[in-house]
Parts: sequence; C-alpha cells; structure tokens
Amino acid sequence: MISAKLMKSLEKEGFSLELPLYKSRKEQIIELLKEKNNRLELALPILLQHQFEYDKITKKLDKNGKKILDRNIIIAKTIFQKESIECDHLRKIIKEEKLHYKIPKEEFTYYYDSFKDAQKKIETEEENTLKKQINIRGKLYLNKALSTIYSPGKCIIMEKIFNHEKLTNTELKYYYRSIRPLILAILNENIQEYLSIIESTKKYSK
Repeated sequence: MISAKLMKSLEKEGFSLELPLYKSRKEQIIELLKEKNNRLELALPILLQHQFEYDKITKKLDKNGKKILDRNIIIAKTIFQKESIECDHLRKIIKEEKLHYKIPKEEFTYYYDSFKDAQKKIETEEENTLKKQINIRGKLYLNKALSTIYSPGKCIIMEKIFNHEKLTNTELKYYYRSIRPLILAILNENIQEYLSIIESTKKYSK
C-alpha cells in the first residue's frame, strides 16, 4: 500500500497518481471499517449522509465492525439533526435495528468538528470551482470581443504579451505598427465617451 504521507508530499510537488475509485458507497463503508483506524472512522458520518444498504454492509463486517457502524449511525443522525440535514434513512435503521448508544459529549464534539471541517472544505472547493468557471466564461467573452476587433494573429501576439512571453523582433515591430495604435484609440477617453453616446442614442431609420 502506498504511504499516505508520501502521496501528500508528492501532491505538494505537483504529482498526482490516478488511483481506482470504489464503485459504491457500500464498498467505501466496508473498506473503511476494515481498516480499523479511529481517525478514518471520522469520515463515516460524511458517508452516511446518503442512502446505503445496511443489511448488505453488516453481512461483510465482523462483530466489532458492525458495532462501530451502529455507533456512527447514531452519531451521524445526531449531527444531521443539529445541522438540519435530512436523515430519515438513519432514523429508520435505528428504529428497525433497535440501536442504542449514549454519545459522550467529548466524542460528539470530536465527530461534529470533523464533519464541519469537511463541509467547509467542500464549500471552499465549490467556491473555487465556481470562480474558475466564471474566469473561463470571462475569458471566452473577452476572446469573443477581441476577435471582433483584432485578427487571430494579432490576438495571439496580445496573448503572449499578457502572459509575459517574449516576442520575436518581427512580432514586436508588428505590435507597434498594427496593434498598439488601435489599443491607444480604444483607451482614449474621448473616443469612449463618443462611442458611448452613439450606443445609447436611439437610432431612427427613414
């Protein structure tokens, strides 16, 4: 098995290894419990948010594994109630299996803090994904606007300048001769005001 510490250090260096994913939530829960790792058990409430096959999972576990799962079902249900997250599937299991477990305050706090941290990370990732999508859309709109003014060749040169790439002597001469004059015209405040008036004025046809 690859060391988690090694994988983390490699990821910081920009390397990632594509590992096979579990096909189902059932497999995730079973494998997690078989690891018999207390720290990994903190992930159980996250996995228990969605529907899962309790009977099929418990058949694959030993007595201790089932005990840990049952305890986490009660912990997860309590967390979800506190967070106003739907947990009818857990209530149903607790009722049908007659599960009982009094959660010590320290243990609940330990699980609850871990769950909140995980939720925060998901929200941060979603925000970052949204920002990336907005930036991509913004760049598409920018490229579309630029393409109405500049030829593809000119856009390529401008992109190189924007990315701080060095231009060849030919590109540099072309920039000053054909691209820069139009940039200065676009940036001219009088032209911007003039074009703004034209755009905002009602147009009349004969």
